[in-house]
Amino acid sequence: MLAPLTAACISAAATAYGVAEPALWLILKTEGGQIGACTTNVNGSHDCGPAQVNAEIWVPQFATLTHRSVSEIFYAIRDNGCFNIYAAAYILRVKVDEARGDVWDGIGRYNSATPALKHAYQLRLIESYRQLYPQAAR
Repeated sequence: MLAPLTAACISAAATAYGVAEPALWLILKTEGGQIGACTTNVNGSHDCGPAQVNAEIWVPQFATLTHRSVSEIFYAIRDNGCFNIYAAAYILRVKVDEARGDVWDGIGRYNSATPALKHAYQLRLIESYRQLYPQAAR
């Protein structure tokens, strides 16, 4: 069963993991994923749900953390918008911590730690920021 992604979920996820709510909105805008859908990456892995959480990397980790089955976590990440954004907030927290608190580096690492790929993603984030916050982007 598909479950929506709400602004309340985004706010609660940001608070739960101590990340900036606008960062989650930027990830959602940049990733452009959909509830109930996965995309296949060039390496054959799958990004799922609104925040395009990588299933091969994160589903096993979340299954271990939550003591739930891999299939249950996969369907929750793909089909439950609120679960998906909580997963994204957790991932962002991990990535910002890996970047020693550098939020811009961490949000780039949400996509990739490879410098060229991270930089390309950061450019996409800037464009998403301009679209989401046109008055502030002047």
